[in-house]
Amino acid sequence: MRRGEGQRGGRPERVSPHLSDGSASLQVIGGLQSCRQVEGRRWGVIGGRQANSWSPSFWARHLGRAPYWTIGVVDQHISVMTPTGLSTVHVAEHQKLTFETGSIWARMSAPELGIHTPLPGLSKRALSEYQLCVASQVKEYEEALDLQPVLDALLGWWTGYHAAAGESWASRHWLPEEFIVEWESQLARVRARYPLSAAQRRLLEGRADLAQRPALQTLDGAWSVRAQVAAQNDALVDVELIDERAFFDRIEKTPLTEEQARAVICFDNRVQLIASAGSGKTSTMVAKAGWTIRKGLANADEILLLAFNKSAGAELGDRCEQRLANANISTDGLRATTFHAFGLKVIGEATGAKPRLAAGLDTDNGVPLLADVVRALRRSSAEFAASWSLFQNVLGVPMTGDAEPEPDAWDPQKRRSGYRDLNLEVMKSAGERAIANWLIKSGVEFDYERPYEVNVADAQHSQYRPDFFYPAAGVYHEHWALVSGQPEPPGFEGYLQSSAWKKGLHAANGTVLIETAARDLANGSLFESLERQLRASGIEPDFDPDRAVPGTPLLTDREMCSLFRTFLAHAKSNRLGDSDLRARVAKGRNGAPDLRETLFLNLFDEVRREWDRRLQEANEVDFEDMLNRATDLVEAGRWTSPYRVVLVDEFQDASHSRARLVQALVSRPGHFLFAVGDDWQSIYRFAGSDISAMTRFEATFGRGHVLRLERTFRNSQQLSTLAGDFVMKNPSQLKKRVRSEQSLTAPLTLALVDSDAGVTSAIDERLRELAAVAADGSPKTVKVLGRYRYEQELLPRTRYPGIDVSFQTVHSSKGLEADHVIIPGLSRGAFPSIKEDDPLLRLALPEGDEFPHAEERRLFYVALTRARETVLLIARNGRESEFVTELLGDGVVTLLRDVPSGQAPDPCPVCGKGLMVLRQGKYGPFLACNRFPACTSKRRIAS
Repeated sequence: MRRGEGQRGGRPERVSPHLSDGSASLQVIGGLQSCRQVEGRRWGVIGGRQANSWSPSFWARHLGRAPYWTIGVVDQHISVMTPTGLSTVHVAEHQKLTFETGSIWARMSAPELGIHTPLPGLSKRALSEYQLCVASQVKEYEEALDLQPVLDALLGWWTGYHAAAGESWASRHWLPEEFIVEWESQLARVRARYPLSAAQRRLLEGRADLAQRPALQTLDGAWSVRAQVAAQNDALVDVELIDERAFFDRIEKTPLTEEQARAVICFDNRVQLIASAGSGKTSTMVAKAGWTIRKGLANADEILLLAFNKSAGAELGDRCEQRLANANISTDGLRATTFHAFGLKVIGEATGAKPRLAAGLDTDNGVPLLADVVRALRRSSAEFAASWSLFQNVLGVPMTGDAEPEPDAWDPQKRRSGYRDLNLEVMKSAGERAIANWLIKSGVEFDYERPYEVNVADAQHSQYRPDFFYPAAGVYHEHWALVSGQPEPPGFEGYLQSSAWKKGLHAANGTVLIETAARDLANGSLFESLERQLRASGIEPDFDPDRAVPGTPLLTDREMCSLFRTFLAHAKSNRLGDSDLRARVAKGRNGAPDLRETLFLNLFDEVRREWDRRLQEANEVDFEDMLNRATDLVEAGRWTSPYRVVLVDEFQDASHSRARLVQALVSRPGHFLFAVGDDWQSIYRFAGSDISAMTRFEATFGRGHVLRLERTFRNSQQLSTLAGDFVMKNPSQLKKRVRSEQSLTAPLTLALVDSDAGVTSAIDERLRELAAVAADGSPKTVKVLGRYRYEQELLPRTRYPGIDVSFQTVHSSKGLEADHVIIPGLSRGAFPSIKEDDPLLRLALPEGDEFPHAEERRLFYVALTRARETVLLIARNGRESEFVTELLGDGVVTLLRDVPSGQAPDPCPVCGKGLMVLRQGKYGPFLACNRFPACTSKRRIAS
């Protein structure tokens, strides 16, 4: 029926409210019809131009250089024809086209239709005609629209939503994320099916009765299911905090705080609880398990509590059993276990064959097992032994052509800092040391910086001293920091000119010069080139990994094996094969090879193959393979989890494989994850932990709630603040502000000593002070926390009445506390350890932490926050740790022993990282940076 005939029956034609999705786009603009009607027919082409279509004017195209495009209106659709195609939209959605009017012409853009570049040249008259035509067809559409299906759909959604939300409220249950997603998607489908203009909404509101009008607010873009659910959940928390106060007061020995209770009530599909040190996270987990059963959210046998070691799992299970029994809540079937035990259970039940973990994995994270693998490879393969020695002695320290590690030695004769080689000689650069160590292991005799055989000193130059001289062949060797074509960075001005002068000397005097460059050390060509040049000069290098040397390697065997074991754990946990790792090297260097990384991966390939071969031969698995296999079985549906609620303790220690297993367990609807941890205390990277499980929680597990426990029951406010500020200097750490009701002036003190005996004496003095105080009151506990186990030897062999003294490494102290803490090993190079954060580990991690000493900083935070009252730091005078320097600079530590002035040392004005400490020199005392030889800043002491 024609539109002009629509009212012959005395009633307007009913028009479907469904808008075109563009599939019925007009094929030609010639089909556009006029908005006006004359005697029941539409107007067609007028004067050669199609009615209801508009294009840039002649002058716009020729003077304004506007492209040719056309916009037309027909059958309640707007069509835009451009040189790239046709776009169509219903007139009810005409707002998707925007017009900007200039002084002469208007221009149109429609990003939602794919027209991002404005189309100019439409005359103002044409724009006015277009707008009138659109308004006419919109009015026609709205007057004929049957709005009842829209109203019915909205009322149906509104009724269903409120019934579901009301049922949850009546049961006092939380509305989780999956509830929001379900009802938002239903509403989105209604909105998409019935897109209404503002005028249509007004018509709809006029036709709806008073009871129906609340449903219409869902058409407002500002109205959202998420906001409504958040309001209901907030109201639920307020009510439960009052009605269930008795439960929160009695479920643990001490009443839960409000933030603990809020964490218990919140029952979203994904909840991350960031728990500060000493904030009562275990109490919160126990209460969460009890709340789940009490509120009928899940049965006891549908709850799984996961811990990271046997003792933590046993403690969590025992606490739940005792406290829930005290609250008359049955724990029958409630399971608390470790990830490893759970993974073995999954594999056993899914396959009928429970695997056996390799013996020795629990000893030092399996490092002794890997050491056995390495020993066997070194015995059986001369090539492997040589590569191992090359990495250990030559490339053990990270370095590139444009950045070097800090100097570690001082040359008193040449009065400069540098790098000590295997012959105990001090080189100027780390690159020269790498070459020297290779030459030493290759049995090549050399003189370092021997004066050139011709006296060439003049007014501009001192006597020339080439880097290396090989007396067996009379050949010189220069290792260039820069070569022609490389820019000269600050500090290297004139370097290339000096290099050219040196090369000219050799040419003029007929001496042979071997050349290598720093950039070739990184890309791996240096030693091959050097060996070729040496052989051409009659020198035969013979690299012998067992060649005896007076010095020590850059990395000990123990340090090497620890590095490889940590890398193996991360590579397996993240399911990175050989090709994946090598691709990461290429990507990180924009395709340029890196000798250190390449050699490491070559060694790692051999170690991994032998490690896996031994496991297979013994029919055993390691932790990472076991967790990956368990996850595969759950994801494939070969093992169906009976657990609907999963509570994970110490989540900051989760590896990628553990996180993936957890995700598999809660991936189905109606499943809930409560992950408790503190990224500030993530200190087990060597065992495979991946801090991104905490810092990227929602990206990994999906949207949910992130809550915080920021009140500590352990530390004073002063200690909490200084420790928190210290760890948050790393911007990657999650932010929180720890609160305490305790106050203690000067909780952190520092003793500077001169020797190991001084460390023992400082510990003894502190323990005697505490014993004297304890004699007048209750006994006190003291923990001496070492970065390394050998520091236990520094403890005095004395008993102190009234105090319980124990030694632990910082790693093993996590989760524990004492009245007082002593940290004795805060000397430079020891804490923070300079060998624990090797950049190689980034190749196996999904997200590298570029902040210096990130893991060591968190470890120091753990040490500080074990104390209920005070912490004593002990450092070597003149060799203070970077952390001590930082705390002194922040003004948060009280000095007990100091330089004669009695004041805290000043920061180094040159490097900004060290302290100016007292030194004795040939001409009396002076102040020098404690980072010497890395920094050689010094100044005289004013008389």
